[in-house]
Amino acid sequence: MSEVLEGLLQKRSSLSAELRALDAGIAAYRHALVPTKSTAVPTKNAAVRVNSNRPTMSLAARKKLSQLAKARWAKKRKDEAKK
Repeated sequence: MSEVLEGLLQKRSSLSAELRALDAGIAAYRHALVPTKSTAVPTKNAAVRVNSNRPTMSLAARKKLSQLAKARWAKKRKDEAKK
């Protein structure tokens, strides 16, 4: 009876070690898949950090500012063309 118990305990410890190795492999694989800050690709709704003193600016706010700037330049070019 004790031989059976010893065998089961030995099998349990070997499976436990194998499970820890699998967990370590999974963790390493997940770490490799998660993009770092330097390699991260901005998503559609990503916000941009200008510097540590300014808050982030949303994509919609950047788009609005871009459109306003384009409108200012278009107006300036139109006024210069009339002269």
